[in-house]
Amino acid sequence: MNAELMNQDQQPCPGASSASEEIVAETVTIEQGGVQNVRAQTVHVNQGGIAHAEGKFIDVQEGGVALAFGENMTVTDGGVAVVVAENVKMTDAVALFVAANQIGGEDTKIIFDMRAAVVFGVVMGIVAGLLSKFFGRKA
Repeated sequence: MNAELMNQDQQPCPGASSASEEIVAETVTIEQGGVQNVRAQTVHVNQGGIAHAEGKFIDVQEGGVALAFGENMTVTDGGVAVVVAENVKMTDAVALFVAANQIGGEDTKIIFDMRAAVVFGVVMGIVAGLLSKFFGRKA
């Protein structure tokens, strides 16, 4: 099964620029459009966006993904909020949180990797515990 938002002649299919609810297929290609949910072996985004993507190979060029789960992900001139993958390669990209076995690329800004997220969680837990002790109600 193959679900693409572009036809064989690289002409936009009807609805390609409007947000679809969910696409499940072997290969998904998004050109200048957006999709809410995608589950596919191969996902390619060019100047578009996906809210939630799951796939073996996810490739984003000049686009963005809010939540991505996969084995291999590449991001070029784009951004992602949360990535959980085996291998991530980013070039001229930004990510909020990345959990991966291997992270590579250049000119990339990652706000939280796995270690930073753990440290942040521990520090916030300590601060919340101290604040509740000092400002909490007494029985």
